[in-house]
Amino acid sequence: MTASVRWHPEEQRRPDGSVRQVQAAWLVAQDAETPSKPRYLAYLGNHPRVTRQLQEECQFLYPEVEVDWRAVARALEQPPPLQRLDLESLARHWTDAASAQGHDPMEVEARIGGGRQHPLSDLARLLADPAVVGRIERTSGSILAYMLEFHADYAYALAKLALLLAGRHDELEQLEADEAARVRGARRSAQVAFWRAAARRVVDTLAS
Repeated sequence: MTASVRWHPEEQRRPDGSVRQVQAAWLVAQDAETPSKPRYLAYLGNHPRVTRQLQEECQFLYPEVEVDWRAVARALEQPPPLQRLDLESLARHWTDAASAQGHDPMEVEARIGGGRQHPLSDLARLLADPAVVGRIERTSGSILAYMLEFHADYAYALAKLALLLAGRHDELEQLEADEAARVRGARRSAQVAFWRAAARRVVDTLAS
């Protein structure tokens, strides 16, 4: 019997009573003869890691289970991507979404903004006002459509975040390379054109 990692969504309640959804990891054992009936060994939570205590407890409690701890550690570093990524919800709650996948929101913000800007935080603050959201939706029909039209830099930041959380790291790195080559030092009109086109391309890619 061998062990592996399984992820399950669960609700986590904040101190203020609100609820967010996170992905929690479990260590499970699977028998080759009955793979559809895993045996749950340990709950690892939504910020899981391999510790000496975990290894010792599993060895004591489940001596019949073979655990490749290096493989488990690698699996814990790569939570499954968000399913049905909702960009409009992501715009309002990006810190929760990043934290749920084990990312440090400050590090994410630094990467997305190039270490100089804070587009994700700025966008979240903008959308925290219901009156502003109502005006945006009346103007363009949706938050994303409004950003694409009037704030292409916010739409572009959101698109990069979506690629990161969807696990599409190669696409994100290529986009960042294109940004470095075509945006820095360019005229504002050229920057906006790049941001808008890139954001639309990512939206289409994620929807396909």
